[in-house]
This record gives sequence, C-alpha cells and structure tokens, in this order.
Amino acid sequence: MPLKLNLSKAATTKAKMFHPLNTPLTKGSLALSFVLVFIMVQGAAQTNLSGKPGLMYVPSAVALEDGAFRFGYNYNPIHYGMRGRNRNPERIWFAHLAILPRLEITATLLQMIDTKIRDVREGIGDRSMDIRYLLLKETKKRPSVAVVMTVPFTIDGAMLTHVVVATKNFTFNPRFSLEVSAGYGSPYFVYRNNGVLATDLNSTFLNNFAIQKKSEWRFKNNYLVGPFGGAVLHFRKQAGLMVEYDSQNINVGAYATLFKRWTVQAGWLNGDQFMFGTSFGVNLLKLPRQLRKESEK
Repeated sequence: MPLKLNLSKAATTKAKMFHPLNTPLTKGSLALSFVLVFIMVQGAAQTNLSGKPGLMYVPSAVALEDGAFRFGYNYNPIHYGMRGRNRNPERIWFAHLAILPRLEITATLLQMIDTKIRDVREGIGDRSMDIRYLLLKETKKRPSVAVVMTVPFTIDGAMLTHVVVATKNFTFNPRFSLEVSAGYGSPYFVYRNNGVLATDLNSTFLNNFAIQKKSEWRFKNNYLVGPFGGAVLHFRKQAGLMVEYDSQNINVGAYATLFKRWTVQAGWLNGDQFMFGTSFGVNLLKLPRQLRKESEK
C-alpha cells in the first residue's frame, strides 16, 4: 500500500534576470554566431537510455561543464521495453542541460513504436524529468559521486531513476583511458497518487504524494533497482568500448564521437537484442571565436 505524504507550500524565490552582452552586433554576425555555437562548441559524449551521462542503461557521475547541453534519440528494443517487456519497441527523445556547475536536469519523452502485431493507442508518450546533482568532484584519490532522481511530479513514469553512482577515471597513456562507474538504485520512489488526484478537487501539485515500491508499480521493469556498474575503455575520448551490468543484465556496446560533438552509440543487450542512439552536444555559455571577436570590437 502506498504511504500518503503531504508537502507544505514551498517559499517562492526571486529569479535574477540574465543580462546579455551590451556589445552591438550586426544581423549577419549575430546569425553567424548562432550557427557557430552549434558547429564549434564541444559538449559531453555518451549518454544512457534516458539521456544522462552514462553508458547504455547505466548512468555515471562524470562531471559536466556549466552550460553543457545535449539532445538526442535512443532506440530500445521490444524484449526490454520500459512500458512492458515484449510489447513494443520504444524510442526515447531527450534533452540534458547543466544549469549550474553541479546541478543538471534531463527532460525525456518515451514513446512506444507501432509494430505489425501491436498498434500503439496512447497519447504523446511518457514524459518525465530527472535531476542529477554532483555531490563530489573527482580527484586523484577519490571518485566523483552523483545523485540522480526522477522528480516526484511525474504521474505515470516507466523510466524511473533513483540512484547514487560513483565514477573514477584511470589514464594509461595519451591514447587510452578507463572510466569505471558503480552505484545503487533505490527499490522505492515517491510519486503523485493519480487515483487521489482524480477525485480530490482541492489537490495541488504539492500534495497527494505517496511512497511506492517499484516491484509493485504498474511498470515492473526493475530499471536500475539494486547494484549496477560498468566500464568504458576510451580511445582518445573519440571512441570506446563499453560493458555494464544494469542490475539485471550484462550489456556490451561501443560509441564514437564525430566532429567533437556528435555521438553515435550502440549496445547488445544481454546477448539478445540491439539498442542504439545518437546525440549532439554544445555548451550554451561558451562564445565561439566569431562572437568573441564581435564582442571585443
């Protein structure tokens, strides 16, 4: 039985306005600058299924630069569907942003794909948002540590993430390095009780929360429940081989980064079916060379 929770009203905070550069720009140079933002600025590399830094299913605690932004697409095969095993394959659209030096958010849209056997009769899809906070940054003696949590305002989530993960990098030479991650996923999560919301006319987004065991949830996929871990052997941070244990299966895969910011990757899940994905990363706070020249005039 879910345990009902009530949250009090949160205090409102004042948002500070961001003031852009006062340097005047011509229309041509401004348009060129926006193009160069997407062409010249480098972002992070691999992402896991839900769009966070990681391997295939497993997330990592790799630190990102403030302003790092990545968006992309992942394909999840039918035998490992988040909304039901052996029902339909799935596609996941995602966008990940480092809004502060340690704080990141990920927005995802999970959609089931039609097959000849089973049509999809759903709306836009499963929308969710995750928060990742870097507790510790990596040093020579200790790994980086991060907490990842799906926000409790998600009503009907299938790709729930509630984990603590640590990551350590080992450099062998200028060409090869090893990235090792290990963590633990909570078997419980907090969510909004949709049944109560449908009957409670006084319900707000700050009440009618409940604690739910994932094994008794609607989607019994056991995604990242219990211990998990993985490793990536990087070649000049441009390509690599991956192996992971996602708390249920052992998966292997590979990735390659093209033009320093476009990443393609694929994985073989449990020696059974293939997943694949692609993403593109930029840094929204770094000015490209052309824009720096214009601002210095």
